[in-house]
Amino acid sequence: MTAHEDNSARHSGPSPSRNLQSRAWNAVLDLHGTLFARLNGMMVRDFGISLAKYDVLAQLQTAPDGMTQGELSRRLKVTGGNVSGLVRRMAAENLIAREAAPTDRRAVIVRLTANGRDTFLAAQAHHDALLGEWLGDVPDASLQEVCQQLAALKACVDKADKVHEK
Repeated sequence: MTAHEDNSARHSGPSPSRNLQSRAWNAVLDLHGTLFARLNGMMVRDFGISLAKYDVLAQLQTAPDGMTQGELSRRLKVTGGNVSGLVRRMAAENLIAREAAPTDRRAVIVRLTANGRDTFLAAQAHHDALLGEWLGDVPDASLQEVCQQLAALKACVDKADKVHEK
């Protein structure tokens, strides 16, 4: 192969594999964007909470004794700064309570209030009903396959991250 042929091969456009990877990425983003916009709109309209607040309530629902803001950040996969502002607003709305950790006064423990628990349970029921309505016609076997394929994609990304961390 001459230098010219090699150069034209490199610049002839994306490979079919890269094009498929981009299409898969765009399909995931499109579905995420659609579901997020609809769920977020419903949460704000019907329960007065954003999907971000719903996610905080869902995490705290699994921790009856509460958790530190740091743990909440890790579970939500967001920065501590993002969680701090959200926690402050949610405490002002009486959805969660904040208190200093007994063993480390620098750490803040957050937990659901009764109002937060009631809000979460009502929103969760509606959230689950909507997902059932939207995805109810998709056979369980297909949903299971989607879950497996998305887990495989995540494993590939995680593996690539580990390579780049070195």
